[in-house]
Amino acid sequence: MQVRIEEVSPVEKKMFVEIPWETVSAKLNESYKELGKGVALKGFRKGKVPRPVLEQVYGPRVNAEVAYELVRESFFRANQEHNLAAVAEPRVEEADPIKKGQPFKFAAIIEVRGEVTPQDYKGLAIERRKLDVPESAVDEALAALRREHTELRPIEGREVTAPGDIVGLSITGTIGEHQINQPQFAVDLDDAEREPLPGIREALTGIPLDTKDKQIEITIPEDHKDDSIKGRKANLTVTIIEARAKDVPALDDEFAKDTGKADTLDGLRAALRKELEDKEREVIDREAREGVLRELIKKNQIPVAQSLVDRAVEMQYQRLRQMLGMKPERNAQIPDDLKEKMRPAGADEVRGQLLLEAIADKESLTVTDEELGKHIEQTAKTRNTPPAKLRAEWQRDGRLDSVTYSLRQDKVLKFLIDNAQVTEVEKLTQQGTPVPSGPAHGEEGHVHGPDCDH
Repeated sequence: MQVRIEEVSPVEKKMFVEIPWETVSAKLNESYKELGKGVALKGFRKGKVPRPVLEQVYGPRVNAEVAYELVRESFFRANQEHNLAAVAEPRVEEADPIKKGQPFKFAAIIEVRGEVTPQDYKGLAIERRKLDVPESAVDEALAALRREHTELRPIEGREVTAPGDIVGLSITGTIGEHQINQPQFAVDLDDAEREPLPGIREALTGIPLDTKDKQIEITIPEDHKDDSIKGRKANLTVTIIEARAKDVPALDDEFAKDTGKADTLDGLRAALRKELEDKEREVIDREAREGVLRELIKKNQIPVAQSLVDRAVEMQYQRLRQMLGMKPERNAQIPDDLKEKMRPAGADEVRGQLLLEAIADKESLTVTDEELGKHIEQTAKTRNTPPAKLRAEWQRDGRLDSVTYSLRQDKVLKFLIDNAQVTEVEKLTQQGTPVPSGPAHGEEGHVHGPDCDH
């Protein structure tokens, strides 16, 4: 087999191949032999149809199948021998028909990963938000924890509803032109934020616990956030099914002990502050990673193969469907206008992955066995499973390489941040669309092609 490679662009090569007749003939013989085993034609016993008859009936189909196999075999051989770093199968542009006694010639375009030489990746200018958890956030966390430990008890010693009750209703009627029919509906008479209809808490407060078919009329304010009901009148008929009083725990040291987080109220506030600060640090770190990756891509607009972009767009579309609560659908058709809008982000996603890999290679950034083991231990702890069992599962499922790859990418991003020009700010001003790092190695959607060997 003779192969000649020409460079078309940094991410495309053209492969010219000539395969001798001896190889083509052997491949044809194999195909006709296999075909003849199962073919039954009128006048011949099954498996006994002569080769000339098979060629007359099935010749075009067999030639097409053999040509396809020859192209694939030539491609994989050339990819290995010439280190093409191909990312997709070849796109045949020219091909001679198979003719007896003549070599089979074809030319194909091969998309390649291309050589990636990252530039100016040290000293990237990024912003990082200062850690700031206000005392009001601690108050909100404490109030939420208090709600979690609130118990609902039967109402005793009174005959009417009061602030703090949870009222279960059957409710029918209209809000403007909208029909309402809710056989089971709960209203917290204390919760203004989640009030289903402005004024309904007030209307339900102080009424008998055994209320049946009570008529309620409410006028929705003109400035209500829901345009479909603002300014409308609500005419409702309500029946109380059940009412419960909330037993809210006092904010004291006993409450702190009951939560299991601290022994004193001051200790509980400190524990909640630490939890909030830890979460906020995670957000700040994620923002910094997104920012440094975004700046890296801006400075390195390397060309990327279109097949990789298409693959990234497909994965972004699947992630979008998941975010919208839609079922995963392999090979889902992406609307053309949406696909075009997603291409720039898809191209940047591919650039980001390739650049991070190139920097990792250049700076000799690797994931040690100790680092991998620590990550497995931390993950196993959150899943309440033994680390050895989790490692074995990942090994069996082929996920260990993908985890290592993701850890390596994280290490590169940390390296970039450590070497960046970081400006501490109260609020980010460098706004932009977050650049997804893409699927990890071994996961569906990973951008590498036949040469991927992490």
